[in-house]
Amino acid sequence: MTGMVTDFLVVADQIFILVLLIAAGYVAVSTKILDPRATRGLSGLLINITIPALIIASMQVPFTPARLAGAETLVLAAGALFAISFAIAWAVSKAMRVPAAEEGVLQFAIVFGNVGFMGFPVSLALFGEESLFYVAIFNLVFNVLVFSVGIAMLTEGRGEGFNPRLLINPGIAASIIGLALFLGSIEIPGPFIDSIDLLGNVTTPLAMIVVGAMLATFPAREMVGNWRIWAASAILLLAIPAAYCYILAPIVPDPFINGIMITMAAMPAAANTVIFAEQYGADSRLASQIVFVSTIGSLVTIPLIATVLL
Repeated sequence: MTGMVTDFLVVADQIFILVLLIAAGYVAVSTKILDPRATRGLSGLLINITIPALIIASMQVPFTPARLAGAETLVLAAGALFAISFAIAWAVSKAMRVPAAEEGVLQFAIVFGNVGFMGFPVSLALFGEESLFYVAIFNLVFNVLVFSVGIAMLTEGRGEGFNPRLLINPGIAASIIGLALFLGSIEIPGPFIDSIDLLGNVTTPLAMIVVGAMLATFPAREMVGNWRIWAASAILLLAIPAAYCYILAPIVPDPFINGIMITMAAMPAAANTVIFAEQYGADSRLASQIVFVSTIGSLVTIPLIATVLL
């Protein structure tokens, strides 16, 4: 019992740190330190520079057969999880009769959790340093999908369809480079990897600040006034990890991989939901609302899931 309480508090502490960073962004806009133009510039910096750097730095680990076998298991499990998430997101959006202009954002938020920004610190707290490689592999699958299917979701909501040229972007390029370096056991030389690592480390605080800055541009009541936001957040925070636990976990042989997968499935809506909505002209207000509610809710649900399902 004492151990469960300790795990709950450790995970809650990690999430609360991110919530405080969101609050910093909110205050920055409220006090006129940041304006909408600066926020848009920072979101572009994230997507084009710091997130790709984080991807490459995360893949700079030694190649071993055991790690490769675990990575293969995790890729299969991640693919199955995303397939289930897509199905649930589609069914939920149809059941709630979401307007066409909002459907893509809602589906994006349910499918793509905050595995990049929150996944690493939460996994480190629960499973130790060895888990970070597998979180990086999960993020590889995540990034391939978010920069392809995810962008298609957001652009389709505006009736434009998917532009294949969107696949040519820094996120996909970084994922391919990172995987190639890992498989080839190629280490980036010191001065360069140090710079890449520093850039990647900027991602988490900067992304949370951008989310907070975007939240500050909308009336507070609008953040929590839409019942669809609460329903989508509940699906994301509780139904997705439960679905993995009871459908996929029994057929995945590695309990360590299962623990990481359940943790990734329990993440709130990705900060990218807001950033991508801003970049690709989707409904950034709805995106901000879902990120806000699900991130605050995850302060309770992730520690709960960590103590009950793991």
